[in-house]
Amino acid sequence: MRLVSLLFLAAMLAGCATAPQLPKIESSRGDRIGVLVEVGGNPAHTHVGTTVFNNFVKKYPYQWNLGVDVRRTIERSVKEAGFTVVDLRQEGFDYQKVTGLIQATGDQWQVAAGKKEIFRQLREQHKLKALIVVKDARVVATLECGGGPCTERYVDHSGLYTRSVFGYTSYRAVAAFPWEVYVLDPVADIAKAEPLRRSLGESSYFLRGFKSPADFENLTEAEFAPVRDGILSFTQEASNAVVRALNVK
Repeated sequence: MRLVSLLFLAAMLAGCATAPQLPKIESSRGDRIGVLVEVGGNPAHTHVGTTVFNNFVKKYPYQWNLGVDVRRTIERSVKEAGFTVVDLRQEGFDYQKVTGLIQATGDQWQVAAGKKEIFRQLREQHKLKALIVVKDARVVATLECGGGPCTERYVDHSGLYTRSVFGYTSYRAVAAFPWEVYVLDPVADIAKAEPLRRSLGESSYFLRGFKSPADFENLTEAEFAPVRDGILSFTQEASNAVVRALNVK
C-alpha cells in the first residue's frame, strides 16, 4: 500500500506545473502565524464500485465537529513549534479575502493582483510571518493507473472513501480540505513547492485493519470513528510538515 501511495504522488506531481524555487525561509520563535479553517462537521461515504451503477455518495448526520478539531490540531502544532497563533476569522478575515494571496509569476512568487491591500493588512497591521488556510473543497482521493491512462478519483466531502473491484474493497479516510500556506516575508506559497507539495498532496489516508461495516450503505457512528481518527492523523502530519517548512531558528 505504501508503494501505491508513492506511485499516486509521483503521478500526481508529475502533472503539476513546476513552481518557482522557494526563497530561503527562516522563522523565529514568537513569530505570528495566522490560521483560518473552514471545514464542515458532517462526514460522507463516497463509494466507487466495479461499474458506475454501483457508485454512490451518502452524507451522514453525525456531528463530528471536524472543523473544530482540525483547527485545534493545526494550532497545537503551531504553538508547539514556538509560534504565536492568530485566529484570522476573529480578526475579520474569511477565505475569499485570503485565498490566492500569493501566486507564481514566471519564476517568481508575487502578491496576487487585487490582494495587495489584504497582504498589507496581514503583514503590517497584524504582523504575520505566515498564514495557514484550510477549506472544504474537492480533492483527488486516489489515482488509478492500470496500464493505460491514469484515472483520478475525486471526493467532494471529507469522510470514508471506498473502492470495490471484483469483490475486494479498500477503505480510506479522506480529508477533503486542501491547504494553502503563505509566507509573507519572503513572499512564497510554500504549499505549492517541495517539500510541502508532496506532504500535503495526498489527501487520503489508508485505513489499515478497518473492519467492514455490518451494513455497507448505513454505517453507524461507531463504525465511522476510525475514519475521523484517520483524517485527524493526516491533519497532524500535515501540520507538522508545515511548521518544519517554516524553519524555526
